[in-house]
Amino acid sequence: MTRSRPSRREKPPALLFVGVALLAGLGLWLLARAPHVEPTRADEQPDPDTVAKPTLAAVARSAAAPPEPVAAAEPEDHPHPITPAHQRIFRENRIVGALDGAMDVKDVAAMRRFLQEYREDYPEDDNMLQDGYAVIADCFERPGEAARAAASRWADAHRGSTLRRFVNRHCLEP
Repeated sequence: MTRSRPSRREKPPALLFVGVALLAGLGLWLLARAPHVEPTRADEQPDPDTVAKPTLAAVARSAAAPPEPVAAAEPEDHPHPITPAHQRIFRENRIVGALDGAMDVKDVAAMRRFLQEYREDYPEDDNMLQDGYAVIADCFERPGEAARAAASRWADAHRGSTLRRFVNRHCLEP
């Protein structure tokens, strides 16, 4: 009688058992090290009606306010000092943020005020946003075929603009 060797399918190698045991041990170790976080209860969540929401007036004040004075760092004190060019960029970002806030609440008068300020202070319009905001304000103020056609022309001409999706949303989508 010949004795045959058991096939691999009948008896898995001991190495497989060792690998599974090591992985299980690693998993248990990672679980034991994880910080314990108490779950929050629904009654502990803040009431959405009592959470302070930014008002349009607050957005307008923050955009219209002059930049906060920053102590100019000496070049040897800091490798990247805040320069007047940086402050100019920060102010432009605040105006664009105020325009976005006014656009979100469809406040055409505020959009026109911020847009006028933007045009006066940044006539170069490096990001080509000013006409896009004007198109959106026109769509809010005088919706119709003329505003829609102007928005379509602007969107076609500014395919890479970050404002294009808002022109589409507020002027071109049904």
